[in-house]
Amino acid sequence: MKSLRLVLTLVIAVALCGCSAGEQAALDDYLERLGRALQVEPPESDGEALQAVLVDLPGRRQLSVNEPQLSINLLDFLSLSSCELGRVLGANNSSLGKLAAPSQRLHLQRDLMLSAPECIDVLGEDDPELAEKLRRLLQQKYDARMTYWWNAWFSSEEWQAFSSRSEGLIPISDASSQEAATLLAATQALAYVVQQGQSWQAGDWEYDSAVMESHQQQMLATAAIGRWRLTNRALMDVSIKGERLLEQRLGERPLCPAGRRTPQAEILQNVFHKYYAGVLQPYLSKSDRFGAELIGYLSVISSLAPTGVVDVWQVDVTNVLEEERAAMLNAHRRHVTKWQDILAQCAMMPGSQ
Repeated sequence: MKSLRLVLTLVIAVALCGCSAGEQAALDDYLERLGRALQVEPPESDGEALQAVLVDLPGRRQLSVNEPQLSINLLDFLSLSSCELGRVLGANNSSLGKLAAPSQRLHLQRDLMLSAPECIDVLGEDDPELAEKLRRLLQQKYDARMTYWWNAWFSSEEWQAFSSRSEGLIPISDASSQEAATLLAATQALAYVVQQGQSWQAGDWEYDSAVMESHQQQMLATAAIGRWRLTNRALMDVSIKGERLLEQRLGERPLCPAGRRTPQAEILQNVFHKYYAGVLQPYLSKSDRFGAELIGYLSVISSLAPTGVVDVWQVDVTNVLEEERAAMLNAHRRHVTKWQDILAQCAMMPGSQ
Protein backbone atom coordinates (compact mmCIF):
# COMPACT_ATOMS: atom_id res chain seq x y z
CA MET A 1 0.00 0.00 0.00
CA LYS A 2 2.82 2.42 0.85
CA SER A 3 4.40 1.78 -2.55
CA LEU A 4 1.09 2.52 -4.30
CA ARG A 5 0.72 5.78 -2.38
CA LEU A 6 4.28 6.76 -3.24
CA VAL A 7 3.75 6.08 -6.94
CA LEU A 8 0.53 8.14 -6.95
CA THR A 9 2.26 11.03 -5.21
CA LEU A 10 5.18 10.96 -7.63
CA VAL A 11 2.94 10.80 -10.71
CA ILE A 12 0.96 13.86 -9.64
CA ALA A 13 4.10 15.67 -8.51
CA VAL A 14 5.58 15.26 -12.00
CA ALA A 15 2.53 17.05 -13.40
CA LEU A 16 3.19 19.98 -11.09
CA CYS A 17 6.82 20.52 -12.04
CA GLY A 18 7.60 23.64 -14.00
CA CYS A 19 3.99 24.81 -14.25
CA SER A 20 4.18 28.17 -12.48
CA ALA A 21 7.00 29.84 -14.47
CA GLY A 22 5.37 29.10 -17.84
CA GLU A 23 1.97 30.34 -16.74
CA GLN A 24 3.26 33.61 -15.29
CA ALA A 25 5.39 34.16 -18.40
CA ALA A 26 2.30 33.81 -20.61
CA LEU A 27 0.42 36.39 -18.55
CA ASP A 28 3.38 38.78 -18.63
CA ASP A 29 3.71 38.26 -22.40
CA TYR A 30 0.09 39.31 -22.90
CA LEU A 31 0.66 42.55 -20.99
CA GLU A 32 3.86 43.31 -22.90
CA ARG A 33 2.18 42.79 -26.27
CA LEU A 34 -0.82 44.83 -25.21
CA GLY A 35 1.42 47.67 -24.08
CA ARG A 36 3.35 47.67 -27.37
CA ALA A 37 0.18 47.61 -29.43
CA LEU A 38 -1.24 50.52 -27.43
CA GLN A 39 2.14 52.30 -27.44
CA VAL A 40 2.06 52.73 -23.65
CA GLU A 41 4.41 51.38 -21.01
CA PRO A 42 3.18 48.13 -19.37
CA PRO A 43 3.21 47.97 -15.56
CA GLU A 44 5.85 45.74 -14.03
CA SER A 45 4.87 42.17 -13.15
CA ASP A 46 4.44 41.52 -9.44
CA GLY A 47 4.18 37.75 -9.64
CA GLU A 48 6.56 37.12 -6.75
CA ALA A 49 4.36 39.13 -4.39
CA LEU A 50 1.19 37.16 -5.09
CA GLN A 51 1.51 34.95 -2.01
CA ALA A 52 1.90 37.97 0.25
CA VAL A 53 -1.50 39.44 -0.65
CA LEU A 54 -3.45 36.25 0.09
CA VAL A 55 -4.59 35.62 3.64
CA ASP A 56 -3.69 32.29 5.18
CA LEU A 57 -6.50 29.76 5.41
CA PRO A 58 -6.95 27.99 8.76
CA GLY A 59 -4.38 25.26 9.32
CA ARG A 60 -5.01 21.81 10.67
CA ARG A 61 -4.54 22.92 14.28
CA GLN A 62 -7.19 25.61 13.92
CA LEU A 63 -9.59 23.13 12.30
CA SER A 64 -9.03 20.32 14.79
CA VAL A 65 -11.96 19.51 17.09
CA ASN A 66 -11.56 17.83 20.49
CA GLU A 67 -12.68 14.22 20.46
CA PRO A 68 -14.49 12.72 23.48
CA GLN A 69 -12.29 10.57 25.69
CA LEU A 70 -14.19 7.31 26.14
CA SER A 71 -12.87 4.08 27.60
CA ILE A 72 -13.92 0.77 29.09
CA ASN A 73 -12.24 -0.69 32.18
CA LEU A 74 -9.87 -3.64 32.07
CA LEU A 75 -12.21 -6.23 33.62
CA ASP A 76 -14.96 -5.35 31.17
CA PHE A 77 -12.45 -5.45 28.36
CA LEU A 78 -11.41 -8.99 29.31
CA SER A 79 -15.07 -10.02 29.20
CA LEU A 80 -15.12 -9.01 25.53
CA SER A 81 -12.35 -11.39 24.48
CA SER A 82 -14.84 -13.55 22.58
CA CYS A 83 -16.06 -10.57 20.56
CA GLU A 84 -14.43 -8.85 17.60
CA LEU A 85 -15.07 -5.66 19.55
CA GLY A 86 -12.45 -6.75 22.09
CA ARG A 87 -9.74 -6.64 19.42
CA VAL A 88 -10.96 -3.29 18.16
CA LEU A 89 -11.02 -1.73 21.64
CA GLY A 90 -7.57 -3.15 22.31
CA ALA A 91 -6.20 -1.45 19.21
CA ASN A 92 -8.11 1.74 19.98
CA ASN A 93 -6.84 2.02 23.55
CA SER A 94 -3.27 0.92 22.87
CA SER A 95 -0.43 3.45 22.89
CA LEU A 96 -0.27 3.20 19.09
CA GLY A 97 -4.01 3.75 18.82
CA LYS A 98 -3.87 6.85 20.99
CA LEU A 99 -1.01 8.30 18.92
CA ALA A 100 -2.51 7.31 15.55
CA ALA A 101 -2.96 9.86 12.78
CA PRO A 102 -6.52 11.25 12.49
CA SER A 103 -7.31 9.07 9.47
CA GLN A 104 -6.15 5.95 11.31
CA ARG A 105 -8.34 6.91 14.26
CA LEU A 106 -11.28 7.13 11.88
CA HIS A 107 -10.57 3.57 10.70
CA LEU A 108 -10.61 2.43 14.35
CA GLN A 109 -13.91 4.22 15.02
CA ARG A 110 -15.42 2.61 11.92
CA ASP A 111 -14.35 -0.83 13.14
CA LEU A 112 -15.82 -0.14 16.56
CA MET A 113 -19.14 1.04 15.11
CA LEU A 114 -19.37 -2.04 12.91
CA SER A 115 -18.39 -4.60 15.56
CA ALA A 116 -20.20 -3.23 18.64
CA PRO A 117 -23.82 -4.18 17.72
CA GLU A 118 -23.01 -7.87 17.29
CA CYS A 119 -21.08 -7.95 20.57
CA ILE A 120 -23.96 -6.25 22.38
CA ASP A 121 -26.32 -8.94 21.08
CA VAL A 122 -23.96 -11.72 22.24
CA LEU A 123 -23.63 -10.20 25.73
CA GLY A 124 -27.32 -9.37 26.07
CA GLU A 125 -28.27 -12.55 27.93
CA ASP A 126 -24.99 -13.37 29.73
CA ASP A 127 -24.00 -9.90 30.93
CA PRO A 128 -26.80 -7.38 30.46
CA GLU A 129 -24.96 -4.77 32.55
CA LEU A 130 -21.92 -4.84 30.25
CA ALA A 131 -24.20 -4.91 27.21
CA GLU A 132 -25.90 -1.72 28.45
CA LYS A 133 -22.50 -0.12 29.08
CA LEU A 134 -21.53 -0.90 25.50
CA ARG A 135 -24.78 0.55 24.21
CA ARG A 136 -24.01 3.82 25.98
CA LEU A 137 -20.46 3.76 24.61
CA LEU A 138 -21.76 3.13 21.10
CA GLN A 139 -24.27 5.99 21.44
CA GLN A 140 -21.50 8.36 22.54
CA LYS A 141 -19.39 7.29 19.58
CA TYR A 142 -22.37 7.78 17.28
CA ASP A 143 -23.00 11.27 18.64
CA ALA A 144 -19.34 12.17 18.02
CA ARG A 145 -19.15 10.53 14.60
CA MET A 146 -18.77 13.75 12.60
CA THR A 147 -15.95 14.94 14.88
CA TYR A 148 -13.98 11.78 14.09
CA TRP A 149 -14.69 12.17 10.37
CA TRP A 150 -13.84 15.86 10.39
CA ASN A 151 -10.49 15.42 12.14
CA ALA A 152 -9.53 12.60 9.77
CA TRP A 153 -9.59 15.07 6.88
CA PHE A 154 -9.11 18.60 8.17
CA SER A 155 -6.72 18.16 11.08
CA SER A 156 -4.42 16.21 8.77
CA GLU A 157 -1.23 17.04 6.93
CA GLU A 158 -3.11 16.28 3.71
CA TRP A 159 -5.40 19.28 4.26
CA GLN A 160 -2.39 21.42 5.11
CA ALA A 161 -0.78 20.46 1.80
CA PHE A 162 -4.04 20.83 -0.14
CA SER A 163 -4.32 24.49 0.86
CA SER A 164 -0.59 25.21 0.54
CA ARG A 165 0.56 27.93 -1.85
CA SER A 166 3.96 26.35 -2.47
CA GLU A 167 3.30 24.72 -5.86
CA GLY A 168 2.62 27.74 -8.09
CA LEU A 169 -0.09 28.25 -10.71
CA ILE A 170 -2.31 25.62 -12.26
CA PRO A 171 -1.47 24.56 -15.85
CA ILE A 172 -2.44 27.00 -18.57
CA SER A 173 -3.42 24.16 -20.92
CA ASP A 174 -4.27 20.47 -20.82
CA ALA A 175 -1.56 19.59 -23.30
CA SER A 176 -0.70 16.41 -21.42
CA SER A 177 -2.82 13.88 -19.59
CA GLN A 178 -0.76 14.51 -16.45
CA GLU A 179 -1.76 18.19 -16.38
CA ALA A 180 -5.44 17.31 -16.73
CA ALA A 181 -5.06 14.59 -14.09
CA THR A 182 -3.85 17.15 -11.54
CA LEU A 183 -7.17 19.02 -11.45
CA LEU A 184 -9.24 15.87 -11.82
CA ALA A 185 -7.48 14.22 -8.87
CA ALA A 186 -8.25 17.23 -6.68
CA THR A 187 -11.97 17.29 -7.47
CA GLN A 188 -12.21 13.51 -7.13
CA ALA A 189 -10.70 13.77 -3.67
CA LEU A 190 -13.18 16.45 -2.58
CA ALA A 191 -16.08 14.50 -4.06
CA TYR A 192 -14.98 11.51 -1.98
CA VAL A 193 -14.71 13.67 1.17
CA VAL A 194 -18.28 14.89 0.68
CA GLN A 195 -19.64 11.43 -0.11
CA GLN A 196 -17.98 9.85 2.89
CA GLY A 197 -19.06 12.69 5.20
CA GLN A 198 -22.67 12.38 4.09
CA SER A 199 -22.53 8.63 4.64
CA TRP A 200 -21.17 9.08 8.17
CA GLN A 201 -23.79 11.70 8.89
CA ALA A 202 -26.43 9.12 7.89
CA GLY A 203 -24.81 6.41 10.05
CA ASP A 204 -23.30 4.40 7.19
CA TRP A 205 -19.78 3.43 8.35
CA GLU A 206 -18.68 1.26 5.44
CA TYR A 207 -15.71 2.46 3.38
CA ASP A 208 -12.44 1.03 2.10
CA SER A 209 -9.41 2.30 4.06
CA ALA A 210 -7.13 2.03 1.01
CA VAL A 211 -9.51 4.08 -1.15
CA MET A 212 -9.72 6.81 1.47
CA GLU A 213 -5.95 6.94 1.83
CA SER A 214 -5.47 7.17 -1.94
CA HIS A 215 -7.73 10.25 -2.01
CA GLN A 216 -5.78 11.75 0.88
CA GLN A 217 -2.63 11.28 -1.16
CA GLN A 218 -4.28 13.12 -4.04
CA MET A 219 -4.94 16.03 -1.70
CA LEU A 220 -1.36 15.88 -0.45
CA ALA A 221 0.12 15.90 -3.95
CA THR A 222 -2.07 18.39 -5.83
CA ALA A 223 -2.04 21.41 -3.47
CA ALA A 224 -5.14 22.36 -5.48
CA ILE A 225 -6.70 25.05 -3.29
CA GLY A 226 -3.43 26.92 -2.93
CA ARG A 227 -2.65 26.65 -6.63
CA TRP A 228 -6.10 27.89 -7.63
CA ARG A 229 -5.84 30.84 -5.24
CA LEU A 230 -2.49 31.86 -6.73
CA THR A 231 -3.83 31.46 -10.26
CA ASN A 232 -6.99 33.41 -9.47
CA ARG A 233 -4.86 36.20 -7.97
CA ALA A 234 -2.51 36.21 -10.99
CA LEU A 235 -5.51 36.50 -13.33
CA MET A 236 -6.91 39.33 -11.25
CA ASP A 237 -3.50 41.03 -11.38
CA VAL A 238 -3.25 40.79 -15.18
CA SER A 239 -6.85 42.00 -15.59
CA ILE A 240 -6.19 45.07 -13.45
CA LYS A 241 -2.98 45.88 -15.33
CA GLY A 242 -4.59 45.25 -18.71
CA GLU A 243 -7.49 47.53 -17.79
CA ARG A 244 -5.03 50.28 -16.79
CA LEU A 245 -3.14 50.00 -20.08
CA LEU A 246 -6.34 50.27 -22.10
CA GLU A 247 -7.65 53.09 -19.92
CA GLN A 248 -4.36 54.96 -20.29
CA ARG A 249 -4.59 54.85 -24.09
CA LEU A 250 -8.28 55.78 -24.03
CA GLY A 251 -7.41 58.85 -21.95
CA GLU A 252 -4.68 59.97 -24.34
CA ARG A 253 -4.95 60.06 -28.13
CA PRO A 254 -7.59 58.00 -29.98
CA LEU A 255 -6.40 54.83 -31.65
CA CYS A 256 -8.47 55.61 -34.77
CA PRO A 257 -8.79 59.43 -35.04
CA ALA A 258 -11.08 59.25 -38.07
CA GLY A 259 -13.08 56.30 -36.76
CA ARG A 260 -11.43 53.97 -39.27
CA ARG A 261 -8.87 51.23 -38.82
CA THR A 262 -5.24 52.15 -38.67
CA PRO A 263 -2.22 49.85 -38.92
CA GLN A 264 -1.72 50.22 -35.16
CA ALA A 265 -5.37 49.33 -34.56
CA GLU A 266 -4.96 46.14 -36.59
CA ILE A 267 -1.96 45.18 -34.45
CA LEU A 268 -4.10 45.71 -31.35
CA GLN A 269 -6.90 43.63 -32.85
CA ASN A 270 -4.40 40.83 -33.44
CA VAL A 271 -3.38 41.00 -29.76
CA PHE A 272 -7.04 40.78 -28.82
CA HIS A 273 -7.74 37.70 -30.93
CA LYS A 274 -4.47 35.84 -30.46
CA TYR A 275 -3.44 36.64 -26.91
CA TYR A 276 -6.55 37.81 -25.06
CA ALA A 277 -9.21 35.62 -26.70
CA GLY A 278 -6.75 32.85 -27.60
CA VAL A 279 -4.73 32.56 -24.37
CA LEU A 280 -5.90 34.67 -21.43
CA GLN A 281 -9.66 34.14 -21.74
CA PRO A 282 -9.49 30.31 -22.02
CA TYR A 283 -7.06 30.15 -19.09
CA LEU A 284 -9.29 32.39 -16.99
CA SER A 285 -12.37 30.33 -17.85
CA LYS A 286 -10.61 27.09 -17.03
CA SER A 287 -9.33 28.40 -13.70
CA ASP A 288 -12.69 29.90 -12.76
CA ARG A 289 -14.59 26.68 -13.54
CA PHE A 290 -12.16 24.78 -11.37
CA GLY A 291 -12.46 27.38 -8.59
CA ALA A 292 -16.26 27.25 -8.72
CA GLU A 293 -16.10 23.47 -8.41
CA LEU A 294 -13.74 23.65 -5.44
CA ILE A 295 -15.90 26.25 -3.68
CA GLY A 296 -19.00 24.17 -4.37
CA TYR A 297 -17.53 21.15 -2.61
CA LEU A 298 -16.20 23.26 0.27
CA SER A 299 -19.65 24.81 0.73
CA VAL A 300 -21.21 21.35 1.03
CA ILE A 301 -18.54 20.43 3.57
CA SER A 302 -19.79 23.36 5.69
CA SER A 303 -23.02 21.42 6.22
CA LEU A 304 -21.01 18.49 7.56
CA ALA A 305 -18.73 20.46 9.91
CA PRO A 306 -19.08 19.87 13.67
CA THR A 307 -20.46 22.71 15.77
CA GLY A 308 -17.06 23.68 17.14
CA VAL A 309 -15.61 24.54 13.76
CA VAL A 310 -18.46 25.28 11.35
CA ASP A 311 -18.17 29.07 11.76
CA VAL A 312 -14.41 29.02 11.22
CA TRP A 313 -14.88 26.96 8.06
CA GLN A 314 -17.59 29.17 6.60
CA VAL A 315 -15.96 32.51 7.45
CA ASP A 316 -12.27 31.74 7.00
CA VAL A 317 -12.39 29.17 4.19
CA THR A 318 -15.56 29.27 2.08
CA ASN A 319 -16.18 33.03 2.36
CA VAL A 320 -12.53 33.90 1.71
CA LEU A 321 -12.43 31.86 -1.50
CA GLU A 322 -15.77 33.23 -2.68
CA GLU A 323 -14.56 36.80 -2.11
CA GLU A 324 -11.29 36.13 -3.96
CA ARG A 325 -13.17 34.65 -6.91
CA ALA A 326 -15.63 37.57 -7.00
CA ALA A 327 -12.77 40.09 -6.94
CA MET A 328 -11.09 38.42 -9.92
CA LEU A 329 -14.34 38.30 -11.92
CA ASN A 330 -15.01 41.97 -11.19
CA ALA A 331 -11.50 42.91 -12.36
CA HIS A 332 -12.00 40.84 -15.50
CA ARG A 333 -15.33 42.52 -16.30
CA ARG A 334 -13.66 45.94 -16.06
CA HIS A 335 -10.86 44.68 -18.32
CA VAL A 336 -13.37 43.48 -20.92
CA THR A 337 -15.25 46.78 -20.77
CA LYS A 338 -12.07 48.70 -21.65
CA TRP A 339 -11.41 46.33 -24.57
CA GLN A 340 -14.93 47.01 -25.82
CA ASP A 341 -14.42 50.76 -25.53
CA ILE A 342 -11.17 50.87 -27.48
CA LEU A 343 -12.25 48.40 -30.19
CA ALA A 344 -15.48 50.35 -30.67
CA GLN A 345 -13.42 53.45 -31.54
CA CYS A 346 -12.25 51.67 -34.68
CA ALA A 347 -15.44 49.68 -35.41
CA MET A 348 -13.47 46.51 -34.61
CA MET A 349 -15.78 44.94 -32.03
CA PRO A 350 -16.38 41.24 -32.81
CA GLY A 351 -19.36 41.06 -35.16
CA SER A 352 -19.10 44.68 -36.36
CA GLN A 353 -18.62 45.51 -40.01
